[in-house]
Amino acid sequence: MRKNVVMLVLFGSVMLGCTERVPPGYVGMVMEPSGLTGVALQPGNHSCYFRDRLILIETKEDAFKEPLSILCKDDLNFGFDLVIRTMLKSSDGGAVKQLLNVQGANLKWDGGIANLGLSTIYKTYVRPAARSIARTVVSKYDTTGIRENREVIQKEIRKQLQAELAKTPLLLVAVTTSNFDYPKVITQAVEKKRKKQIEIEEEQARQAMKLVQVENRKEIAEQEKEVRAKEAEAEAAYIAIVEKAITPAYLKRMEVLVEQKKVEASLVLYGNVGPGDKVIVTGNGSAIPMVGK
Repeated sequence: MRKNVVMLVLFGSVMLGCTERVPPGYVGMVMEPSGLTGVALQPGNHSCYFRDRLILIETKEDAFKEPLSILCKDDLNFGFDLVIRTMLKSSDGGAVKQLLNVQGANLKWDGGIANLGLSTIYKTYVRPAARSIARTVVSKYDTTGIRENREVIQKEIRKQLQAELAKTPLLLVAVTTSNFDYPKVITQAVEKKRKKQIEIEEEQARQAMKLVQVENRKEIAEQEKEVRAKEAEAEAAYIAIVEKAITPAYLKRMEVLVEQKKVEASLVLYGNVGPGDKVIVTGNGSAIPMVGK
């Protein structure tokens, strides 16, 4: 009797089913033997019955990189990365059921649970359109004009890609470009141009330095000229003052003083002449004593 009760409990557990979890960033839908239920299961615990199986669809936003090499208007290949951010547009039951009906072959089963990743959906709806649109837009430009028109290019790719994805289950969040890779001939030309610019800038710097030195010399010369002019002016003023001071009366007085000094000098000399000393008289009347016998 007890054995029968245990078997009945086990049978009831199987009949009632089990609990499955829908993690954050996913939406779930149960697949019954008769097909999809059409009810979107939000993150949390949900019951599955009999032979029901749970399918998880990734809903979180993610970015995908598309390395591209595009032949541009000037017949040169330009390489860059196109980065696309996208996410599941809607997680309502009808949209999810429609998506699973299209993507059923891409489901990855692990026991009673299947997973449909965003990358799988991206490869179906976004990648082909994005690569085609990017080639069409970028090929209209010369390689040298891509960088300066980067914002315009990104805007145009986003506009066209958004229109392409309007009828798909994915929402376009952003489109950016990165890792520009110019052809070697372009990089060499740019490097050569930059080198020439550096040489010109260095030469301009040298010339500017020479001009500064010349201007400094001119300034110094001007200052020296001004100093010499001031000195000459001072000398002229001094001479003018002296000329005014030297009057005939002043000259006469100076002559008297000179004669007086001569007399004083003669007196000193004659005071040293002793008995028997000889005196020489010069043509101008000056007497020079010769001391000695």
